[in-house]
Amino acid sequence: MSWLRLIEESIDEKSKPDDSHAPPKKRGWNRIGHLIGEMWPAYLIEILVIILGISITLALEEWREGRKEAKLEKVYLANLSADIDADLQMLKATQNATKQILQKGDDLLHFIRDPKQHPLPLSSINSDVRAILGRPKFVTQDATFSDLKSSGNLALLKDIPLKNLLFSYYNLTQVIKEDQDAEQQATITLSGPFFLKQFSLVENASPVESAEPEKLSGSAEFQNNVLLRTSNRNELLDLYQAADSMATALHMRLAKE
Repeated sequence: MSWLRLIEESIDEKSKPDDSHAPPKKRGWNRIGHLIGEMWPAYLIEILVIILGISITLALEEWREGRKEAKLEKVYLANLSADIDADLQMLKATQNATKQILQKGDDLLHFIRDPKQHPLPLSSINSDVRAILGRPKFVTQDATFSDLKSSGNLALLKDIPLKNLLFSYYNLTQVIKEDQDAEQQATITLSGPFFLKQFSLVENASPVESAEPEKLSGSAEFQNNVLLRTSNRNELLDLYQAADSMATALHMRLAKE
């Protein structure tokens, strides 16, 4: 029996109104009115205690949920930082490999434009062609960001500029993937078949004798394929550098979180 019920019964016994001659219905209303008049402070306290108990329970639940979300946010931020760090390393390696390809492509273009001023022996042409057919590839580590989106946990990241930068960066990596796929297709269908007929792609192999330097420098097909390879790689290098800049900004912002 609650304390409130005990008080009600005590008051009922001590100060029951003398309404023995009143009708039963009136006696009931008299008793209720008497109890309300005597017990309203206790009823008010009871209501306040219930409200306070509910409020404390809700506050504790919100606090526990907040702590849980804060811990999960830290995990996501740490994993994002690790992903971006891995991307930065791969971007640097891919940029360096692409620059080497472009250097070889520039050597061939100089030879094509002016073979007398920039002569190249057949062995060097063969080596340079093998080099420009290289396709260093950047593959982003986006597992954490993908999980954030698929799980609906993006709301855990409170830093709005950080979220915007993440979306911009991973949109750019998608553009890079599409451009790399397009370059691969162009190499397979356009440049590859021509170079395979004219040059040996085995390292340190003897050049194909029919690929004479004088004829190659004046060959429109040779010129176009070399230009195609270098222009594709130049476009990708620009994208790699843009991604590198954005990833560096992301890495610095994540380090502050």
